[in-house]
Amino acid sequence: SRGASGAFNGCCRLIQRNYSSLSKESAGKALEHCVELVKRYEYEQYCCAQLAPNGAWAPLITLRAFNIETARIKDKSSTPEIGQIRLHWWEDALDALYKGEESADLLKQPVTAMMYVLLRRYHLPKELFQEILRARSRDLSSQPPDSISELVQYADSTQGCLLDLGLHTLTMVDQDFKIAHEAVRHAGRCAGLVTLIRATPHLAVRGLTYIPKELIASQRELEQELYTSGKNGQLSDRLKIAVETLANVAEAELEAARALRARLTNDSVNLLFAVLPAATYLRSLRRKNFDVFNVGLIDPTALSRLQFLLQLRWSSWRRTF
Repeated sequence: SRGASGAFNGCCRLIQRNYSSLSKESAGKALEHCVELVKRYEYEQYCCAQLAPNGAWAPLITLRAFNIETARIKDKSSTPEIGQIRLHWWEDALDALYKGEESADLLKQPVTAMMYVLLRRYHLPKELFQEILRARSRDLSSQPPDSISELVQYADSTQGCLLDLGLHTLTMVDQDFKIAHEAVRHAGRCAGLVTLIRATPHLAVRGLTYIPKELIASQRELEQELYTSGKNGQLSDRLKIAVETLANVAEAELEAARALRARLTNDSVNLLFAVLPAATYLRSLRRKNFDVFNVGLIDPTALSRLQFLLQLRWSSWRRTF
C-alpha cells in the first residue's frame, strides 16, 4: 500500500533514535496491530489512509485504532459499570501519556504504545481525546438522544474530533489551518451521523438506536417499529422519514465541507478523503429509499467494495471529496 512501508520504517527509526523504552520490534508489532484493527473494523478508512498526506499514514492509522478501541467499549462490556471501568482506564492512560510516562502497561498495549510515539512527534490537543472519551461514556446509555442537535453534537465529539486530531499532524500556516479546521469539523459531523445511521440495523437487534426521540413521539413505539423492521427486513415508512431527516442533515454538513474545497491545501484534501465512505453511503441510502435494513446497505458485495476503491482513486485524481 502507498506509503505504508515507508511510514512503518520511519516510525521504527524514530522510536529507535529517541525512545529507548520502546524497542523497534515492539513498535513494529504495535503498528501492525493498529493496521490490522483498522483493516478489520474500518476497511474503507484503511483504504482512505493510503492516500494520507506524506508522513501522516502511521499517525492516522493510530488515531483510527484509538477510535475503534474506545468505540467498542460498549460492545465488550456486559454492564455500563464495566464499560465505565474500561473508559477510566483510557482516561488514566491518556493522562499518563501526556505526562510522558513510560510504564510497561502503557507500552504493552499496542494502541497506547503507538500513541506514546505520536505524542512525542506531534502537538495533539489533549482535550480532543478527552471529548471523544466523554462521548463514549454517552454510548453506555441505552437511551436514544433527545434531539437532532444532540446527535449532531455527538457526531462532532467523535468523528469531528478524530479528523481534527488528524489535522494537527499536518504542517500549514494559520490561515490555511483555520479553513481546514472548519472543513474537517463539517466532514466529521457528516461521517459521525452516517456511522450512526449505518449502525441502526445492528443496534436494533439489541433494542438500541440513535434515532432522536424528537423524530418519534414514543420511545416504546420506536423500539417496537425497529424490532418489527428488523424482523421483516424492511424499515417502516415512519422510520424511513426519520432516517431521511438525519441523512439530509449529514448531506448538509458534507456540502458545507465541500464548499471550502477551493481554499484547502492539498494535504487537507487528502485528509478529507476520510469522508468519502460517508458520501458513498448517503448516495446508496437515497437510492434504497432510506431503508437502512436493505441487505445491499448492510452487507456490501465485493463489487461494491471494488466500486468504492475505484471512486477513491477517481476522487484522488480529481482532488475532490
